[in-house]
Amino acid sequence: MITLRHGLYGVALAASLILGGCENLSQMASGSSGTTASSQSAKGGSSVPSFNKFTDIPMPSNSTLDMDRSIIFGASDAWTGRLVLNSGASTAQMYDFYEREMPNFGWSKVTVVRADVSVLVYDRESRVATIKLTGGSFGGSTVDITVSPKG
Repeated sequence: MITLRHGLYGVALAASLILGGCENLSQMASGSSGTTASSQSAKGGSSVPSFNKFTDIPMPSNSTLDMDRSIIFGASDAWTGRLVLNSGASTAQMYDFYEREMPNFGWSKVTVVRADVSVLVYDRESRVATIKLTGGSFGGSTVDITVSPKG
């Protein structure tokens, strides 16, 4: 009985962390930004998420945040988690963008692999960023950014 009770507490804790992370993601993705403008949708006037709360990672202006596949814990320059972006640019353009822009945000290149699925790894202070670039279903590309503590 004690094992079942501890298991239920663990499930409840995990659920609350996930829900809290989703709430942070919604708050971080709202607002307007110089790099990605918040625009009005043709249907219902809802705004497309922008990236003004992600001040430590470059965000391409032609991308949208995939809220269903992203999960963020923390805020400002101390967040960890996964951002998934859908970009209208090709994987080659996104590779060039991140290779050019990451150093401007204080990130140092650790390693890169340029291929059909490209992977770029950077570090900054006590964090590591892994950027995976894949081709999109209808052209463009998918950018999967994972940021975690070192070690």
